[in-house]
Amino acid sequence: MKVAIIGAGIAGLTAAAELNRRGIEVAVFEKARGSGGRLATRRCDWGHLDIGAQYFTAHSERFQRQVHHWQKLGTLARWEFTPYKAHDGGLTASADDTLRYVGIPDMNSLTRYLAADLQIHYQTRISGVYRRATEWCLYTETDETLRGFDWVVSTLPAEQSRSLLSDASDILAALPAHIHDPCWALALATRGPAPAAVQGIFGDRTISWVSRLSSRPQRRAGTGYDDLWMLHFAAGWSRREGKQTGVDLADTGLSWLNQRLQTRLQCLHHYRHYWRYAGIAANDEVDLAPSLIDAPQQLAVIGAWLGGGRVEGGYLSAMDMIEGCFI
Repeated sequence: MKVAIIGAGIAGLTAAAELNRRGIEVAVFEKARGSGGRLATRRCDWGHLDIGAQYFTAHSERFQRQVHHWQKLGTLARWEFTPYKAHDGGLTASADDTLRYVGIPDMNSLTRYLAADLQIHYQTRISGVYRRATEWCLYTETDETLRGFDWVVSTLPAEQSRSLLSDASDILAALPAHIHDPCWALALATRGPAPAAVQGIFGDRTISWVSRLSSRPQRRAGTGYDDLWMLHFAAGWSRREGKQTGVDLADTGLSWLNQRLQTRLQCLHHYRHYWRYAGIAANDEVDLAPSLIDAPQQLAVIGAWLGGGRVEGGYLSAMDMIEGCFI
């Protein structure tokens, strides 16, 4: 048996690693230069930037056991801090008992671990799939046709999976046409004093979350600056501005941060990234299974979006598919 998995994020790599462990041949296709998905890390010459998920949690017993295993392997650690909440131009400590985890030294350390023994074709964008007789065929963006797959598993966002699968399966009827909110991500390397206790901030309608990347386990600021921050702009703000925004994000983000911290940080470097498919939009009418499976066609769709957009959801979605189809 040979399985094609499209996407090398947490869901795709979890599924691939589990299938590989069961002796099933797996080929993973990823459009980017490396693994990660929502655990993406960008490596600039001035710092490593976790531009996607800033941490993850573990609510289910199953994922808690897996997280404990990854901790023992040294691929992740607890990020222990008291979060702050933005209000009226300032900040207030907002203690909670949430256990937060981060990859070490970067968020995509976990996906690199999962990818270690897998056959992954990076910089390979799959633009379509079709079933011919008893096999699945994949089209690449460069018009190459890849044949001989018994199963195809898409881990792409729902919106992209709809386009990829076309009329290939009845799964299409279960795929939401729009389920994701966008998000502008902005990294700032700053010089200047900032309160040591402030490591994470729950924001407002402009910026929804701030991480002090340089304060996390096994992380430190690069040479020439004091701190490294990641700001995620709110979904509504990001949607209104769009990918082609004319707003100076670095200036907007720095001004917001300085106002909340009541300091005068100087920005030495910045990096921005537009996530078209980030968080899950609020929609009470969407009731999703952990994974979408067309067993007769040997086709499946999995992903974090099927579990509320969380890293945990991506892992559980993959395991649900594995246990439903390959045991």
